[in-house]
Amino acid sequence: MKLGELWRTTPFRLTLVNGAVFALAVLALMGLIYQQTAGYLGRQMDGIVVSEARGLTLGGAERLPERVTQAVAADARHIEYYGLFSAEGVWITGNVRALPPRFPIDGTPREIKAANLQPGSRALAERLPWGEILFVGHDALVLSGLRDIVMRALAVSGGVALVLGLAAAAALSLRPLQRIDILREASQAALKGQLGVRLPVSRRRDEIDMLAGVANTMMDDAERLLWEVKSVGDNVAHDLRTPLNRLRALLYRASQETRLDGAERQMIEQALAETDELLIRFRALQRIGEIERRDRQAFFEPVRLQSVLEHVIELHEPSAEDRGVELAAEIAPEAPAAAADPTLLFEAVSNLVDNALKFTPKGGKVSIRLLARPEGPRIEVADNGPGVPAAERDAVLQRFYRAERTRNAPGSGLGLSIVTAIARLHHFTLVLEDAQPGLRVALNCWPRGMEA
Repeated sequence: MKLGELWRTTPFRLTLVNGAVFALAVLALMGLIYQQTAGYLGRQMDGIVVSEARGLTLGGAERLPERVTQAVAADARHIEYYGLFSAEGVWITGNVRALPPRFPIDGTPREIKAANLQPGSRALAERLPWGEILFVGHDALVLSGLRDIVMRALAVSGGVALVLGLAAAAALSLRPLQRIDILREASQAALKGQLGVRLPVSRRRDEIDMLAGVANTMMDDAERLLWEVKSVGDNVAHDLRTPLNRLRALLYRASQETRLDGAERQMIEQALAETDELLIRFRALQRIGEIERRDRQAFFEPVRLQSVLEHVIELHEPSAEDRGVELAAEIAPEAPAAAADPTLLFEAVSNLVDNALKFTPKGGKVSIRLLARPEGPRIEVADNGPGVPAAERDAVLQRFYRAERTRNAPGSGLGLSIVTAIARLHHFTLVLEDAQPGLRVALNCWPRGMEA
């Protein structure tokens, strides 16, 4: 499982968002508790310093220095600060040797900041009726301890919440990711042409199952429509072959047994040729249907492509010689074998070579190459004929399509359709490229999706 895939899942994000909201709520609660507690302790310290100051001044000026000295001695925790100064601010006694600069002498407790005091400490300074100045302060050790406790609690709880949140998010996301991987594998199988594949649906009936159900319904309809279309074409091809064969037999008999001459015989021969062309097209349509209905892996075996190309060249050499076309070959002996149906692969390459010979002018050249690529073997058939424009290269793979430049050439327009069906059956890729001049048709003999 990749971290990027984990982050993209909705359960992971929702869990993290909920965890963040919970952490912010805890932070706000602890902050509120600290604020209220700090306010309460501040008021308590104000009461302490006011009470201490009142207790020291109750006995009047007599023996006030002695009472201040005794208060300092009685402070075992060293959190109380006392100072007695003359009217001019000269130190008389106490553990505070000098008045804080710019500290108001009005008898009102307030926060005092000093290097030796904790934040939040409180103190007051007041001028006594007989002119002396009394300073009383209280260090905020309790408040500082509370602050440390709150910060430690936030750090520990925040760390635990983060770890638990990430663990919970990963745990909640693991199962959906596994289900997504299963759906992805099933989808890839469907994309490769396995019509019977459906996306698995669990008993949870959650949103993933809802989407899988919708996709399965669409795949059911697509498969039904596809088979209806295929069955129409196959049935038409099958049903018309018999009357066409009868028609051809009658035309052939008429041409052989009648004494027609001139234009009448020419028309019969032309009708016979057109009937032969129709029969070729129907046979090609039936062949495509047979290939598409074939068991995907039933006849696959390691095929030595060098032998396939050698047989194709041997088959087409006489035809190339009759057409005045050079048939050249460049076969890499190190090209590996391919998992394929040898009969179908021979048929595909043979169709490519026949197509190239058909559209190559006299004196031209057709090249057959077997290349050893890092991804796998590649078969190329190139000619120097009219070629196919880039805008029409996808269209020429469709049934009956004829490129504009070759529309008047003989043929059914189904040769490349048969090659496409064979390539799709093997999960190979058929590529049409510009040979400058002419057309190069390449058959990548490795499964689609493994390109470098």
